Amino acid sequence: MAVRRGVGVALAAVVSAAAGGALVACFDLFHATSDVETACELDAGHAGCFPAVNPDAIDTDFCAYSPAQAQKHAAHACSWLGACESPMGNNAFGPCYFRALMAYDCAANPDHRTRNEAHRLWDCLQRVRSCGDVDTCVFGSRVPTCAANDDYTACAPAPVPLAVRVHCSDGGGAKLRPSGENCALWGQTCATGPEGTACAGETTGLSCTDSDRSCVNRTSLHWCEATADGGIARDLGIDCTSYGSTCGGFPVADAAYWTACNVETDASDGAASCEPDASATCENGRAVSCPSGVVESLDCAGLLRSPNACNPGALDPPFDWTSSCSIAVPECASDSCDGMHLTSCERGANFYVDCASTGLGSCQLVSAEPGAAPRATCTAPSP
Repeated sequence: MAVRRGVGVALAAVVSAAAGGALVACFDLFHATSDVETACELDAGHAGCFPAVNPDAIDTDFCAYSPAQAQKHAAHACSWLGACESPMGNNAFGPCYFRALMAYDCAANPDHRTRNEAHRLWDCLQRVRSCGDVDTCVFGSRVPTCAANDDYTACAPAPVPLAVRVHCSDGGGAKLRPSGENCALWGQTCATGPEGTACAGETTGLSCTDSDRSCVNRTSLHWCEATADGGIARDLGIDCTSYGSTCGGFPVADAAYWTACNVETDASDGAASCEPDASATCENGRAVSCPSGVVESLDCAGLLRSPNACNPGALDPPFDWTSSCSIAVPECASDSCDGMHLTSCERGANFYVDCASTGLGSCQLVSAEPGAAPRATCTAPSP
């Protein structure tokens, strides 16, 4: 979910955009399967194994996973997402892996469990065995077709879900099929603005002003980032129902008003109340905060696999309970590849995957959309 170190906005708005075509093309939902782990071949009920992709499944209990299982599913989901859809936005392995762990590891993230559409998408991605399966998760029943012989991003046309961003290149030539980023994985939607598209809190989220900070229907949190002159900026907000609860406003004496996602209902039972405060302390690698009046925590050390991963101080933005999770002295500044081994940087931490272990090809660096820095991705298997 990245909101400038946080929950779900695309790493940057791209520098150009054009209208995408409305043509759609059918595709094979259950394309050739790729390698399946031996344990799963022997016993589909073995811990960590799943049946074929079911895009409507939302009932898997992620909280039954051990931390090791959560890491395994995160690596599988994110390596396939980047390989098949390109590492555009938060599809890149490091950003995706951090957010996937937030979904799959309830011990690390006990207070904002993934729900609704975000849960359905993570449930879908952990089951994929082919790029056809990944397409099913990201686009639904149909993949839009690129219409222009150009390099551009756009919000996908109907009937593709509103939250999907697409990147097209050589649309009139060799590459008719776009890459896709489903912003609902990060609790957001696709927004179009004067300079391109990005994942944001609402469809107009690239043309907001810093006075746009509110809850809508107690579900959607909107937080337009501050600008020096009060000009146009991005809505960094999220759908709180994707993280287990509702949106609330918290005016506090001697402090600015802010909005925050309330603690997930089950997690709040018996939880200690506290004076709402937009800051966090660190206790044994866990960020402890109270943005909504209930004590909550997040295992930064476990998520970033470093004892130095929790940074006390102001939450930035104030609703983002994840913003304290980062390496104070960054281990990395960019992604890299070494044969089958992928290293991806997020929040100053290195995340690794052996592409072969997830049934994919060698690592490569890819500039996934106009103006974007190269990100490491495994290569998709041959059809």
